[in-house]
Amino acid sequence: MNVIGESVQTRSGRDEIGPVASGRVPPPEASVLRNGLTRSKAHMVQAVTKSVMLDDDQEMIERKLKRLSQEKSLFDRKTSKIQFLMCKVLLMIMYLIYGFYRYFQYEYNRMKLKLLNIMYNPSNTPQLIRQDVNKLKKIPKRLAAILEMKSASYVGGGVKGLMNDGSELVCWTVSAGIKHLILYDYDGVLKNNVQDFRKEIRAKLGKYYGPSNVPKYAIRIPHLNKIYFNDEDDATSNGKNKVAIEVSLLSNRDGRETIVDLTRTMADLCAANELKLSNITMKLVDKELTHLVGPEPDLLLYFGPALDLQGFPPWHIRLTELHWEEDNDDVVYSVFIRGLQKYSACKINVGK
Repeated sequence: MNVIGESVQTRSGRDEIGPVASGRVPPPEASVLRNGLTRSKAHMVQAVTKSVMLDDDQEMIERKLKRLSQEKSLFDRKTSKIQFLMCKVLLMIMYLIYGFYRYFQYEYNRMKLKLLNIMYNPSNTPQLIRQDVNKLKKIPKRLAAILEMKSASYVGGGVKGLMNDGSELVCWTVSAGIKHLILYDYDGVLKNNVQDFRKEIRAKLGKYYGPSNVPKYAIRIPHLNKIYFNDEDDATSNGKNKVAIEVSLLSNRDGRETIVDLTRTMADLCAANELKLSNITMKLVDKELTHLVGPEPDLLLYFGPALDLQGFPPWHIRLTELHWEEDNDDVVYSVFIRGLQKYSACKINVGK
């Protein structure tokens, strides 16, 4: 009975205390396995913990980078706005400075032109013009001028104003002793109204020299090969009529289109075996252009604020002196005489 009771008690104690209490020792393989599982679980926990911590750190870093990028973009936008405003203010300041400078320059040039017009006022008197020219060392043999027709709404505008400007130039040129004058207007208004222009020249010369002492003149239209003398309707260019001045009227037609016509004519002559290709030289082309348009002027005047050739024949001004006055938009005598003074003082070097 006692033995049975002890065994029961021992079983119950083994159940309560474990195998050690029951006097049994677990095998070593089980202990190692249990320790390995424990360590692996610990490593797994550590790895999970580290991964969680890394994920948290990565997320935090991303949030910080995003916040920094937002702050940087905001800073860049503010900086770009400030730079834009600074550039805008700087441009406005530069514009105002240039505007004031240009205004005072314009006023100065206009005042200078007014004073020059007072100083050089021919008063429709050829003797005064001759006195101004006699002071010069040399004068051009051929004078050219570019005229621009103003709107009819302006004073001195329209076709009538253009013919008045051209006739004034003819009178100044005759009084200065220049034998050849070239008048260029882009649209050829003077050529299209040659009869009225001839009458305007006669009336203007009558004011300078008197109705009974009007100098003889000739108006030549090169591309039509026509010459108009004083009151005669038409005459050919035979060179027997002696005139005080010859006025050549040019337009845009005498520039590029003249070169095209000359090229076409030479091509037709070569095709018909009337002209050899080897005979076409620069000398021949220059000779033909001179015959079609006229000789090259020594001085070219432009009555505008800035030089604008407006299609004037380019081969026609290779050695030509150019003159214009800034901020001037009228055909005035002061520009004419100052152009002659400039030509008198210039030195022309022609290469070999």
